[in-house]
This record gives sequence, structure tokens and C-alpha cells, in this order.
Amino acid sequence: QARALSDHYRVITPDFRGFGSSPIFEGTYHMETAARDILALMDSLNIPKAGIFGHSMGGYVALALWQLAPERISALGLVCTHAWADTQEVRQGREKTADQVFNGGAKVLVESLMPRLFAPDIDTAEPFLEVTRQMILSAKAIGIVGALRGMASRPDLSATLPQITVPTAIIAGDKDQIVPLNRAEAMAGAIPNAVLITIENSGHMPMFEQPQATALAIRHFLGESLPNPRN
Repeated sequence: QARALSDHYRVITPDFRGFGSSPIFEGTYHMETAARDILALMDSLNIPKAGIFGHSMGGYVALALWQLAPERISALGLVCTHAWADTQEVRQGREKTADQVFNGGAKVLVESLMPRLFAPDIDTAEPFLEVTRQMILSAKAIGIVGALRGMASRPDLSATLPQITVPTAIIAGDKDQIVPLNRAEAMAGAIPNAVLITIENSGHMPMFEQPQATALAIRHFLGESLPNPRN
């Protein structure tokens, strides 16, 4: 998606702590901490304000960033994510997975998460399945553990959705097995300037499953919301 958008926009795709080339973070990686990391990055790059897009956990971070510094956000994109806290069942599941990853490494997450990431009828020969698998395996186990525990402990922000005043895109896969479409519909109904964009024949990973449709939707939204590309 970054490549598809970079012709018109300056695109920055940071790695959270413990992922990619970012340093390891030991302990619970709270969404607010991740949001403060994004603010620090913006400061270091002299970016006073930006359109912020977040997928899944990144969406939790984007919402935390809005709570911390709404004046730094010119537009918001929430992709396959939601504003509600985990239920007790989901929280316990994250904690259990965190313990398993701590003891068994990233491959544990591949086994538990991969079957739910994509649309149920996905072609198992799709090359992005292996790309996703390798992406998960490349993550540091301690980073995964911290992120899982951070997501499990995040607060419920659903009551704050009506306070979001910037243009907001809610992007959802119609076959998402992790964040059901009705969650996206509820968020779009609660945010005053929100538009709901449903990516057909996609699960939780629309940027892989339907890359062209997803890029087109984002570009159209940004074209309407940010009239001055690269600013």
C-alpha cells in the first residue's frame, strides 16, 4: 500500500518496538506508549500534522494517538480495527497466546492466527500467505508478547468516537473473522465525519487480499480529505 500511495503522498511506515528493525521492548507495550512513539517520530521528522492510518493493532494505536494529540492528526484511517476493549474471553486468549509465544516463539502465533487472518474461502496457493507467515516469524517473540499484553490491557475508547472531528475512513473486510463488519459499521455511525469502506472478498488483511481495491479506496479518501499531497 505504501508503494501505491507514495506517488502522491509522503508515506512513512514505522515498525513498532520489537518488530522489524525497531529495538526490543521488554514488558507490556501499551497502545499509549506506541502512540507516543509515533508522536516522537513525527517530531524527529518535523511533521507537525499528518494523516494517520492504522491496521488492526495499528488502529488501536491510531485511536490512542487521537486521545493524546488530536491536533497532530489531519485525517484518520482505521483499517480492520475497533474502539472497544477486549472481552474477558478475548483478553484471556491474548494472555494465553502471549505465554505460549514467550515459551515457544513466533511460530506459535503463526499456528493460532494464520487460519483467521484471511477470508475463509481464500486460495491457499496465494503467495501473500507465505509472505504473511514469514512476516510473523521474523518478529521478535518478546515484541509479540509485549504487543499482545498491551492490546489485552487497552481501555475502551468507544465512548470517545463522537469526539473525533477529522475526516475518518473506516475500512473493513466483508469476511473479516477477527473484527466483524458490524464493529466497523458501529464506528462509522458514531464518528461524525466517518465514511465506511467495505472491501469485498477480504478478511482481516485487505491490503494483501485485495490490494488494488484497498489502495484505490485509500487514495480516494485522502484525495477528498487532504487536498495538498505530500504536505
